[in-house]
Amino acid sequence: MCPTTRVAKAGDVVDLGLPFFRTLTNSSLGRMIALLLFSLIAIPAIVGSSLRSRFMIQYESLYSAFPALVAKILLRKKVIGDEVILMSRETKSPLRYVLHAFDRFFIRMTDYVITSSSSAEVLIRKWFPRKPVCLVMNGVEPVKRRGNPPSRDRHELIFVGSLSSPENRVAIDNVLRLAELLERKKIEFHISVVGGPWSYAAPYLEDNMVRCGRVTFKGTIKGSEMLELYSTASVGLLPFFTPSGGGQKIKALEYLAHQLLVLSGPYGFGYLPGIVPGVHYLEAANVVEMSERAADFVSHPAAYSRIAEAGRQLIERQFSWDATSKPYLEILGAIESQKGG
Repeated sequence: MCPTTRVAKAGDVVDLGLPFFRTLTNSSLGRMIALLLFSLIAIPAIVGSSLRSRFMIQYESLYSAFPALVAKILLRKKVIGDEVILMSRETKSPLRYVLHAFDRFFIRMTDYVITSSSSAEVLIRKWFPRKPVCLVMNGVEPVKRRGNPPSRDRHELIFVGSLSSPENRVAIDNVLRLAELLERKKIEFHISVVGGPWSYAAPYLEDNMVRCGRVTFKGTIKGSEMLELYSTASVGLLPFFTPSGGGQKIKALEYLAHQLLVLSGPYGFGYLPGIVPGVHYLEAANVVEMSERAADFVSHPAAYSRIAEAGRQLIERQFSWDATSKPYLEILGAIESQKGG
């Protein structure tokens, strides 16, 4: 996500990216409640804030798109779509035709589109050739540099992702398969699976790898617990071997920022630019190959430290907040300077 709060403080932008409402979106009823609550709370806030702000209303997702549309109509404000997600690309059900129309409608009503997805950028430009579309990469905060990985009797691997995502549930099946293969190789390891909602974890809890303690489902955890887990982990897993909803871009960047050795399938990074397999992470074509790479890392962890360090350096250089904030702020400044903005 772009660092919108840094801009919103200046009073030029009314930022509608409120993360609280995302906690209600684990069910269809939750989505409806979130949308209703957001509209009831946000629209009055928008009206008051927009009278003070100069020209921009910003939305990030479905829950803030409707209030943004109301503000655009009533207050004649410019609207920025930040980190726009095209929902029609994330479903294969008949509902995708409705979502496709929904996506096109909100892209049409948006004055400026900012996205971190190069494929979304291409698609939006195809839909609306004259629409201003800006590509700005996601950012994360790099952590303090680690030394070489210590010698451990047991190595900690980690997978992070929402269990409500069908693509992530396929990835978890791959995690369990990976655990079985590593067990057969008689390697001492443990895999933590982080993400909720907890109800989706129930089918996995009877798996042999979970029952014997090789894989642990932790559900949704606090930020401090997440940092502790990152500090003890050696390997970050992205077992995406088929085209999915764009991989796990944010979590992939977090793995690199915490100097983990990242084991990824061909689609784990979601087409992030500048990230090279064999240089910043290890790529595997399937679960069997991933298990072989993991086994070699466990046997020779120091030999792979240069890859983990190269990944962390890439974050500092290209994907840190400092690096991604600059083009984002330049875009907002260019919009502001336009006549009538």
